[in-house]
Amino acid sequence: MIGLDADMQLDSIGVVTDCFEGSLEPFQLAILDGLYPDRTRFFAIAHPGIWDEDHCFDHQPVVMEGNRLAKAASARGFRMIGHFGIDETGYRSVGPPSYFDQYPLGDDLPSTMPHWVHSKFGKSG
Repeated sequence: MIGLDADMQLDSIGVVTDCFEGSLEPFQLAILDGLYPDRTRFFAIAHPGIWDEDHCFDHQPVVMEGNRLAKAASARGFRMIGHFGIDETGYRSVGPPSYFDQYPLGDDLPSTMPHWVHSKFGKSG
């Protein structure tokens, strides 16, 4: 889990569990309780295992669980901006991989480009 403040600056990084078996449900409360109401505004999660990216993408169990987590987080004042599944073949994501302000998530997101440009990941060559 990665937490970001209102300016999308890194706030926290945490491991919720070392034993993920494909479902977010058992960890939803731990994820929500791991966020800091006084400083965290945005967050993203990552876990082992990817899902199929087909026309029924939103109906896959772990994606639906992520959507429920996002709603529960919103009720607490947090905004989930990313959900990543990772395995040896690559990764899948719900939400943008970078430049969050340039995706259709809403006009209320702060600009991330200045931060990305200064990151070692934002440089080419």
